[in-house]
Amino acid sequence: MRTNVDLDETLVKTAMKISGINTKRAVLNMVLKEYVRKNNLKNILKYRGKNIWEGNLDEMRTM
Repeated sequence: MRTNVDLDETLVKTAMKISGINTKRAVLNMVLKEYVRKNNLKNILKYRGKNIWEGNLDEMRTM
């Protein structure tokens, strides 16, 4: 999908330098993937301490 956006050139260049990625498109795709990954991890944390798994671990280990 083609989209025109006005980006902060300093941020883009910094992200390119840090990542070692040499195209704006590739660095923006990487940044978007990382944003989604971190957001998904944050959502997983809401289950911390919850006992949502049901099953028999000993039985699963013998399979």
